[in-house]
Amino acid sequence: MRLTGLARRYAAALFQAARESNAVDSVESDLGFITYSLDDIPQLQEVLVHPLIPGARKKELISQIFKGKIQDLTLDFLFLLVDKRREEIVPEVEGEYINLANEHRNVVTVQVTSAVPLSQDEQAQLREKLGQFTGKKVELELSEDPQLIGGIVIQIGDTVIDGSVKGYLAGLREKLLGRE
Repeated sequence: MRLTGLARRYAAALFQAARESNAVDSVESDLGFITYSLDDIPQLQEVLVHPLIPGARKKELISQIFKGKIQDLTLDFLFLLVDKRREEIVPEVEGEYINLANEHRNVVTVQVTSAVPLSQDEQAQLREKLGQFTGKKVELELSEDPQLIGGIVIQIGDTVIDGSVKGYLAGLREKLLGRE
């Protein structure tokens, strides 16, 4: 949890700098590229987080790999993380940065779990209804869980709307047992 708060602060500072430079989208893309690179080349991540490798060597490596491929702002941000010995939070910073960028664009990501895959038409209708509900542009993250039996479960931030048959049956069970 501590790393998430730290990542949020770094992401907020980077987002502010990106906004002032009109580079919000570019920096978001850069962070995605960096995180992908770290995932794709495990040795790179091992080197970056290794406590015995000097910061100057890490910066040199970062320059060799990313210079010219990402914004100078993003490169400087990576150097700052090395200076502060916070290299390990890059993936968390990316997630927090995406949240800030989406908030800036008035976009909300909604997790939707359904018992069966939703058709394109159902997705469009759901996106429209949720857009009216939230007052924002909606991006859906879809997943399936056959244990729901039928219906869907929607999560918007901390709010969960359980419209599944499984959820209905659990609620009915609680009423019948007098636990509600």
